[in-house]
Amino acid sequence: MVKRRFVAPLTESEQQTLTSAYHHGEKRVLRRRAHAILLSDQGHTINQISEILQVRRDAVSRWLKQWEVSGRDGIIDKPRSGRPPILDEHDHQRLKELVAEQPHQIRSLQARLQEETGKTVSTVTLRRVLKKNHHSFKRIRHSLKARRDETDFRNTQGLLKALQKREDQGEHELYYFDESGFSQSSSVPYAWSPIGKPWEVTAYSYSRRLNVLGFLSRTGKLVYHTTTESVTTETVIEAFDQFVAQKDPDAFAVVVLDNASMHRSKAFRHKIVEWMSHRVYLIYLSAYSPELNLIEILWRQMKYTWLPLTAYRSFDRLCDEVHRLLGGYRANNAINFE
Repeated sequence: MVKRRFVAPLTESEQQTLTSAYHHGEKRVLRRRAHAILLSDQGHTINQISEILQVRRDAVSRWLKQWEVSGRDGIIDKPRSGRPPILDEHDHQRLKELVAEQPHQIRSLQARLQEETGKTVSTVTLRRVLKKNHHSFKRIRHSLKARRDETDFRNTQGLLKALQKREDQGEHELYYFDESGFSQSSSVPYAWSPIGKPWEVTAYSYSRRLNVLGFLSRTGKLVYHTTTESVTTETVIEAFDQFVAQKDPDAFAVVVLDNASMHRSKAFRHKIVEWMSHRVYLIYLSAYSPELNLIEILWRQMKYTWLPLTAYRSFDRLCDEVHRLLGGYRANNAINFE
């Protein structure tokens, strides 16, 4: 008769230790070894445990023996020496300094580091070290932050928060106004595709442009005006006249807009008093602060998420899709500003 082997009966403390390791162990191998010992304590044979965990029989036998000899320490992998790292802490610091000088040229970093340290490091290793040091490889962004007045920016932020609070209390409606353009040569979004078979859309050296002038509120109201002609001061005035005409005459509306030249022109400023008589008041954002204009989120969502790739097959189709999204805003697609 073959003698079956089981671990010695576990104490309550050992059961708690192993159960914790099984459910919360950092590494999968520790969780599996703890599970094996718990199964053995429950009366499962080595063959049965091997079948349940899908591991070799000798591995299960070794785990049980290590538990009997050293307890929990016996089932935890000991640190391995491995190959010493090529770059030391001083090299890591120097790499940070070099990447600040040339953030987009990994081969230049590689050459400079080798020249200074005499160490040959692959670009793969450099990328791994940079990630370990909390760096990531992303597209460089255009930014106007360096040109704006931070005090004015903070003051505008505070004003907008106060206006939003009053809107929430029902004192007025708050709209964000801006213009945007859609064409077949616009930037197309990222998309998932089979490896080696990326999505393609026709490249156009020139395409007509559909311009959209929109008024967007956080409550989901969208008023818009479209044109295929160039946007001028007269176009903007026409859009504001249409907005005033469709607005509830008893409602007080505040419209936030940027400092584009069309919004500061003499003809536009002459109309402001007229619009105020219809209970529409304008607030200008601080200069170089596009992130404070919430309608920018709508343009970004439309261009990079909501518009289907088929919209770029023809200009007429693009116009149809843009009008479909604008007309169905709130009912089909909406932005949650909470």
